[in-house]
Amino acid sequence: MKRLKITETHGWTVRNLRKQERKAKDVALRQRIIAVCLVAEGYLGKEIAAMLNLHR
Repeated sequence: MKRLKITETHGWTVRNLRKQERKAKDVALRQRIIAVCLVAEGYLGKEIAAMLNLHR
């Protein structure tokens, strides 16, 4: 499976996203932020889906 890649042209870092994750009150938004962070850290989509108990 091809790895997903996130570019940093937007200026957001994993550290900034983790801060936003802690502030997010909406569970769905929090899961999306976590998924983006995990992709940025190099995890595969199916690994992330398993970690978050989501369908890939």
